[in-house]
Amino acid sequence: MIRNGIVISQRLLKNNRGMALLIALTVISLIVALTIQFNKNMRQSLQTSGIQSNSIRLEAMARSGINLAMAVLDKDAQENAHDSFQDSWALLADEDLSQLFNDGTLKVEITDNSGKFQINSVVQSKGQQQLGVSPAQASQQEEDARNILWRLLRQEPFNLEDSAARTIIDSLIDWIDAEDGDGEQEFGAESSYYQSLDTPYPCKNGPVEFIEELLLVKGVTPELLFGTEKHSGLAPLLTTQGNSGQININTADPLLLQALNEDMTKEMAEDMQTYRDDENNKDKLASTTWVSEVLPSFTGKNTLKNIIVKSNYFTISSHAQLDSTKKDIVAIVQRDNQKTTLLSWKVE
Repeated sequence: MIRNGIVISQRLLKNNRGMALLIALTVISLIVALTIQFNKNMRQSLQTSGIQSNSIRLEAMARSGINLAMAVLDKDAQENAHDSFQDSWALLADEDLSQLFNDGTLKVEITDNSGKFQINSVVQSKGQQQLGVSPAQASQQEEDARNILWRLLRQEPFNLEDSAARTIIDSLIDWIDAEDGDGEQEFGAESSYYQSLDTPYPCKNGPVEFIEELLLVKGVTPELLFGTEKHSGLAPLLTTQGNSGQININTADPLLLQALNEDMTKEMAEDMQTYRDDENNKDKLASTTWVSEVLPSFTGKNTLKNIIVKSNYFTISSHAQLDSTKKDIVAIVQRDNQKTTLLSWKVE
């Protein structure tokens, strides 16, 4: 009887030991799992903290790039009465700015918007007309701007048919012009057209604020505006800043130079580009008269209209990178009386 009791006790003891071992293994497994999860959470927290820290540092770096560019533009205005690709602001993109920071890289680029076609110059309404410009002068500027845009749309690489080019120009005029209805252009479109679309919207009847807005204008397609694999788009040649129609010939794209006059050929535009890129001609770019030296046929009455050599509007792109994290800031600035003012700011 006692022996049986001992046997039973030994069996119970073995069962208890087995249960204890099972419990111990379960607890250890839980501890290991919790430890792994804790370490994972800690790593994620550290990574998140590091990313946030990098993001703050990157934005500060990118902001400093904008401020640096504005200072360069101010200094350049004090040194030069004209703007070209040989100026310090244009060469800033080639500068190594890494020495400004302990780690990370910064690249800053300034683009001259005054060397682009002012899309709002096709309409010189009372609200947009420049101070000191007579109605007759405004009307002439308006006509000149429309002719430049027409030639630009008709030439390579866009090669639009006459009717397609006129549709875009007339529709753009109606889009910007404050008058709706009675003032509709022959090939244009007012609110009645846009309201009849599958996704209706009103005609703006105001200046274009963003280049992308042109996709809302009748006749403008994404392929025309942003290009295709075969050719570049119209967007890089356009700006929404300014409405005088004046174009800086020292920085304008050859495609835009070619559109300045009906007698201007592709070869002539390329000759102008070659001339202004020559460092020996840097000082001659201070006046528009350098054109007659390159193109003797454009003298007297047959001159290029609405051309300038001084720029007022610029786009600043500041790109900061730290490890694999990046931050971009794009700013639009206006420089007037040797002072640069921030107009808009976008963090990407």
